[in-house]
Amino acid sequence: MTIARQLPAAAAAFAGVAVLAWDADRGWLTEVDRRVLAAVCARRGPAATRVAHAVSALAEPHVAYPVLALAGVAAARRDGWWRAGAPCLAVAGGAVVRRRLSRLIARERPPAAVWLIEPEGFSLPSKHTTLAVLTAGATVRALGVRGGSLRAATLLAGAGIGASRVYLGVHWPTDVIAGWLFAEGWLRVTHG
Repeated sequence: MTIARQLPAAAAAFAGVAVLAWDADRGWLTEVDRRVLAAVCARRGPAATRVAHAVSALAEPHVAYPVLALAGVAAARRDGWWRAGAPCLAVAGGAVVRRRLSRLIARERPPAAVWLIEPEGFSLPSKHTTLAVLTAGATVRALGVRGGSLRAATLLAGAGIGASRVYLGVHWPTDVIAGWLFAEGWLRVTHG
């Protein structure tokens, strides 16, 4: 698909991030965030906490980047090294831009009293959700998957990792949505 056909979807995704960033901590979504997080925290248990830790760890760079590298090696055999390297560059570039955007927005995390893991940096957009969606999208694209299957992979990655981060108390739900939207927009712009 050409970049011209991807731009409207990317623009819509980035506009969604802008709306969430603008509304963070001052709009009606703030109350929704607080209620959802409170409901999640009230239902946490030891087994689910172990699962949330394990799922969350899948979006750590030391896990995500080797997966992406393996997909790149497989793709290089089929398409050459440059075509295989492009998804890796898309993920790395997206991670850098997300970090800068997060610092610009500077949204505080939920209260430390509900954390079940030690976070780093600001809250919006979610780093783990963004990395999971970028990695899933770039990996399946490097393996030749396109269309609905590619979008399903990114949605599942974002939902699973994002839910784990809310469960662990280190993100508001809108941080997760912003991370997913940012990554979807970035993947469309970079063809990742």
